[in-house]
Amino acid sequence: MFTLRCTQKLLTRLRAEPDLQPPAPDTVLGDWYANLVWVGRTQWVLAISERTLLPVVLPARDARSLVPRLVEALEPVLLGIGVPAEDAAAECQAMKASAIGKTASRRVLGSLNDLAFQLEVGMVHAPHRSPLDQAVWLAHTPMKGTEYRGPDQATVAAFAAHRVLSAVRLRAG
Repeated sequence: MFTLRCTQKLLTRLRAEPDLQPPAPDTVLGDWYANLVWVGRTQWVLAISERTLLPVVLPARDARSLVPRLVEALEPVLLGIGVPAEDAAAECQAMKASAIGKTASRRVLGSLNDLAFQLEVGMVHAPHRSPLDQAVWLAHTPMKGTEYRGPDQATVAAFAAHRVLSAVRLRAG
């Protein structure tokens, strides 16, 4: 379970009423923040994980299917940065249940805005890159919210820590 925390601009596009008290996330990557990004005449959705700032880039078309498309696009990004396949699949499975909410963290919003600017630059200067390639490229950007590591490194570390904690709980239980 996770909450897709949308900017007001994206909530309007989705025509969605945000859940005022969404449940706490039970995924490794936590809730996700998303915004609309214009690049030329094309509109994109940039979503980032609250915990590791991992980006996912999606076309903004078909707003009603945004959450399932985010989950579908996440697995190749996770695999592209080196997360083991079984961890990537488990995370996507855990994200099948979701809620829509408003943004709640200015820190994450600031990172989302930084990555949106980088996305615009990347799409203008490397228009041949697919949305997956753009996301993996963005994931290498050092961010203050990840102690100046890239979101890719923070994400791989989060999954490694999750595996260790799961093993310890299994042995203790």
